[in-house]
Amino acid sequence: MFIETLINGLALGGVYALVALGFTLIFGVLKLFHVSHGDVLMFSGYIVYTVITISDQVHFIVLLLIGVISAAVLGFLVERLAFKPYRKSFHIIPLISGIGVSLILQNLALIIWEPGQKNFSMGLSISPLQLGDITISGVRIVIFISVFVIMLLFNYWLFHTRSGRAVRATANDSETARMMGIKTERIYILTFVVGSILAGAAAVLTGSLYGAIFPSFGFSMGIKAFAAAILGGLGSMSGAVIGGLVLGVLEVFTAAYINISLQDVVSMGILILVLLLRPKGILGKTTEEKL
Repeated sequence: MFIETLINGLALGGVYALVALGFTLIFGVLKLFHVSHGDVLMFSGYIVYTVITISDQVHFIVLLLIGVISAAVLGFLVERLAFKPYRKSFHIIPLISGIGVSLILQNLALIIWEPGQKNFSMGLSISPLQLGDITISGVRIVIFISVFVIMLLFNYWLFHTRSGRAVRATANDSETARMMGIKTERIYILTFVVGSILAGAAAVLTGSLYGAIFPSFGFSMGIKAFAAAILGGLGSMSGAVIGGLVLGVLEVFTAAYINISLQDVVSMGILILVLLLRPKGILGKTTEEKL
């Protein structure tokens, strides 16, 4: 049971890691807390749910593509309409704008799909993997493979492509990047789109894991992504992955060995402890500002 619980926790943690990666990417480039990041995930999840209700014969890969495309479009619109106008404003203004976007998306979900939880099935009929006395769910195998492939693609894009290098240069010093010929405005858009794509992929994977969606789901995922990013070290991509995996494992073990009603308490408990004991997170580094 311990090993099966660990595997379940890593599967959940992998999904958290994807959401935390998108959150960290946006923060690293724009120095912006994208508080509506989880609601982009939620809204794209509802779009996938709608596609499933219209036709239950849609392949999982197609659903994954629908999720990431809808999230990418949402991310583009959010950046253009809610954050671009306040790029040079005081930091609290974009934060308030993000809260407004979060409320708009939640209320749109309430209006379009009505309150309450919507249950659905991704149609994944994969036999479980039996290793001795250990049984690994077929759905979790798909999640493991999907998360691994998405992270490999993200890593390749960020470190081995021209646009990825431009993103890292902008994150390091946007003014210098602009003087070197990098069109930083385009990089800001690209950052939001890629971060939202990760959220859209996570929406489909959580749908395959839980088979349910509801309007406040985005808020919950956003909080957990923030907690994972803080735990790993805000601004660190590797830290976001580690933080997501650790958070997922702790939540599942809490549900299995203590009380399932306490698993969501773990996120905020970890967040508070890390902020108190190690504000920079596991892989966070203290930087010196030169004057």
